[in-house]
Amino acid sequence: MRVIFHVDELSKWQLCLSNVTNMVEYYQANKIEFQIEVLANSEAVLVYQADFKQFEDQINSLNKQGITFIACNNALNANQLTAKDIYEFIKIVPAGVVELAHKQLLGFAYIKP
Repeated sequence: MRVIFHVDELSKWQLCLSNVTNMVEYYQANKIEFQIEVLANSEAVLVYQADFKQFEDQINSLNKQGITFIACNNALNANQLTAKDIYEFIKIVPAGVVELAHKQLLGFAYIKP
């Protein structure tokens, strides 16, 4: 199972992380192989800042379980952030919308909490 979650609002992060956690637990309990990615663009990239502590534990825990977190470079630029400002494990893509379309062509299910 391959899934990409899309977050573009700060207010949707908790829901997204809860959805991802529930999905991981389900797949692990049922021994289903999975690949889950979380792509943030717009204001949602602010959560990836190393000094943004609200979701730090959840993001780190999910990352250690193999979840890939992705940031849109256009959104980073729009929010005056660089790769040095965010967690080092965050993958940066040139344009979030292009990445979402590409992943869907590769068969990823698209979820926008």
